[in-house]
Amino acid sequence: MTAPELRSATVVAAAVTGAAGLGFFAGAGAAVAALRRQLAQTDEQGVTRSAPCLPCMPMWRMLMSGIVQLIREPLMPAPQQSSLPKGGGPPAGVRKAPPRPSHTPLRPWADPRLDQSMYVRYDPPADKRTGAIIIVVPGGNYDDCGLDCDEGQPVAQWLVGIGITAVGLKYRCVSQGHYWPAQYEDWEECARQVVAQAKSWGCDPERVGVIGFSAGGHLAAYAANCADGALRPRLQILVYPSIDTETPRKGGGIEPWYPEQGYPSADASCHRLVGPETPPAFLAGIEGDTLCPPDENTEVYMHVLKRHGVPYRYVTDETHDHGCGLRDWWSKDCGIWLREQGWALQAAED
Repeated sequence: MTAPELRSATVVAAAVTGAAGLGFFAGAGAAVAALRRQLAQTDEQGVTRSAPCLPCMPMWRMLMSGIVQLIREPLMPAPQQSSLPKGGGPPAGVRKAPPRPSHTPLRPWADPRLDQSMYVRYDPPADKRTGAIIIVVPGGNYDDCGLDCDEGQPVAQWLVGIGITAVGLKYRCVSQGHYWPAQYEDWEECARQVVAQAKSWGCDPERVGVIGFSAGGHLAAYAANCADGALRPRLQILVYPSIDTETPRKGGGIEPWYPEQGYPSADASCHRLVGPETPPAFLAGIEGDTLCPPDENTEVYMHVLKRHGVPYRYVTDETHDHGCGLRDWWSKDCGIWLREQGWALQAAED
């Protein structure tokens, strides 16, 4: 190798070292440029030579081979052995994980920065599935909505445990400029997709119900009374719900909803909407609740249901606070009620 070629190899080696740290293309590009500059310089006899065709040079092919070998190792790590046990499942006695939840935007064509409404489907194992579906509607005063609370995913998981497919709804909020009835429009779109796909999930489109908490209870009750035809829930579960939009009236812990601020108006109060087509209801109220006082909401709704001959069951509690979410004081009785409707399996702890 001549002196100029030796100098070229030294420069290229430095570029190759850079390629290992900065990536193949940056390092290889530096190697090419350096080699061409060196080869174009004046040799020991003072004769200027032009840069030859690099791919044709034996030294270039050798250097390229080294570059590729150097780059391959960090980019192509050796395959790792799986930590999962062989044989098709976990060892005997180990509890199996349920199917992973499935996430679906309500309007996939919409800008997600403006419309974050979606639903998450939680499936029971195929051998435990009753075919019933319940849409889970968390609360949040229509200012906040998420499944990462005691009114969201834990409720869905409880339903899955008794064989019911759960669909957690995340609806748009008034606090983000989505005035009522945007929340009902989200529920309606969710119900439309659920009914359309129920059979492909191994479920019955004629057995779709709803459970709601607080403001989500208002949305659930509104849907149970106002949805059209096949979209109307076949049963409703309302836990410390907001029923009358003009409450609380007696020094409550929150302001009533004002329609000029984007909230539902008085004509969206659900006790005014009950009729003979209203589905059976399971109701749960908390004594001393200052946000949704039962005597102004749950019990008012109960009396109207009774007047119209709509079947219902009502349970109360004195020890928990508004927003407690999934708790035994209502869920055990609700599980029994769901079994009586033919929707649920017996819970493991029953």
